[in-house]
Amino acid sequence: TRAIIQVHLFGQAAPLAPLEALAQKHRLALVEDCAQAIGATFAGRPVGQFGRLGCFSFYPTKNLGADGDGGMVVTSDEPLARKLRMLRAHGIERRYYHDLHGYNSRLDELQAAILRVKLPHLRRWNERRVEIARRYTAGLRDLPLQLAVTAPGNTHVFHVYAILSEERDALQKHLSDQGVATIIYYPLPLHLQKVYADLGFRSGDFPVAEQISRKILPLPIYPELTDAQADYVVAVIRQFMGASRS
Repeated sequence: TRAIIQVHLFGQAAPLAPLEALAQKHRLALVEDCAQAIGATFAGRPVGQFGRLGCFSFYPTKNLGADGDGGMVVTSDEPLARKLRMLRAHGIERRYYHDLHGYNSRLDELQAAILRVKLPHLRRWNERRVEIARRYTAGLRDLPLQLAVTAPGNTHVFHVYAILSEERDALQKHLSDQGVATIIYYPLPLHLQKVYADLGFRSGDFPVAEQISRKILPLPIYPELTDAQADYVVAVIRQFMGASRS
């Protein structure tokens, strides 16, 4: 093992304190996957500042999205930063002199321009996501559902607001029938994906991940969602829960 990749899933930090301790104990590099959590903090510090590397995504659906694919890596390790700059552009530091086997992974100017316009709005957009999340929690807290929570010490930017339901598939169909679109993050755990079949994992090897994948249902959440639309989602869910219990 050379490194730990911690994923700040759905918009809040992974448990950083024990992972940092584990990395220090075994002299491992900590790599933060911040793709879904730009703007989130742990203990008052932004995600991306804890690991040797912090990796961000600017895919269009992210909290800060471009008009196409893009991303960013941050580090305070200057030799590593130099290597990253070379790797993103065919392994070159001087034009046409290739010192490493690199990639063509530069962020193009158009995407950069779009992101520079959008960046000043990120805090306000994240705050709106938090408002919508609070509205969902307030409207659903008395139902037999497991709701999204914010862990102690975290600020959550709610890239995803997910609930857990024993009746997930029927609830998703009911929402769809009432005009509320949803998508499952994620329907099949990693250890059961075809690409990892050669590792020999079977159903039951990671029961928590498997259970969550069967129950999870993310609700619509984005800054432009109105209070009335969020309340409608709540009303449709409450309608379903009332009908299913009766």
